[in-house]
Amino acid sequence: MIKIFKVEPMTYTPFSTEQAAEFLKSQGIVITNNPKEGDVFVSCYLRRLLPFRTIYPAKKYLLWTHEPRFNTNFTNKINGNLWLPDVHIMNAYTGDIYLNNYTRYGRVVNRRLELLNPTNFSGFKNKKIAALMLYRNNRRRWSLQREGQELDLCYLRTRIALEGYKLNKVDIYGEGWPDQISLEQSRGSGWRRRKLEILENYHFNLCFENTNIDYYCSEKIWDSINAGCLPIYYGKNNKIYEEFPKNSFIDYAELKTPAELFEYVEKIDDDEFCDRLNLCIETFNKIYEKRKLEKYYDKNFDRDLLQKIITKLEQIVD
Repeated sequence: MIKIFKVEPMTYTPFSTEQAAEFLKSQGIVITNNPKEGDVFVSCYLRRLLPFRTIYPAKKYLLWTHEPRFNTNFTNKINGNLWLPDVHIMNAYTGDIYLNNYTRYGRVVNRRLELLNPTNFSGFKNKKIAALMLYRNNRRRWSLQREGQELDLCYLRTRIALEGYKLNKVDIYGEGWPDQISLEQSRGSGWRRRKLEILENYHFNLCFENTNIDYYCSEKIWDSINAGCLPIYYGKNNKIYEEFPKNSFIDYAELKTPAELFEYVEKIDDDEFCDRLNLCIETFNKIYEKRKLEKYYDKNFDRDLLQKIITKLEQIVD
């Protein structure tokens, strides 16, 4: 029996639902509210483990987070010292959180979509691009490099959105933008529903991820397709093409400048738009059917991810 003590509630993780707790219990792993009983202390944040590492140096410690910026260690363990114990890591970079492009966020792929045809697509209302994102315009602050490769996409997508806004090519929604650039604040209660309502008024959606790593494919591209928008995504140095065929979404990595992107969007005709979006819809439907077939265990995780956690815990206490 392995006993886990959660340093914080760890909401929206596999450690926070009754279904996960029952499955872990069936595998000999239980969650305790008593730190003295805990074999492994778990947290999403390294700093929150520090006080417990000081008080309980003989315990084991695991940092688990699916958020790429909550922890940016690229190795699976932080070695301790003479009095602080090691911290084992499962994060977006260790290869045992995101197992495919729909491990975490595939839950938003929740229905079959109809392919575009002349009866349901009558041409463009306009070719403005929707950009739903927070303002992130500090390159130094958001830069994250591994082996000389820039992983951050926040700064790049912000610069594209700003340039498009100045040219009247992009409508921006989100928090933190200066000079009343944003048409509407994002986040908050009901945002999931409101986001789809906004996207339904557009044909194109700038939807880069925050961070460019293998299998970190959030709800952004799936929401775009679900709302009938052709995604403008960044597909270099990640695994997105394991799901999507070439010439489906518009891949900004194949373009050189924002101006080139806006020119491409302006020139795209009805046939190319429908062909591209239909390839995206076919991918969306394929993932929907696959998730149904595999009977994913819970909206926050699947059994493969839980098994990775179980294996890690067993290694830690061994």
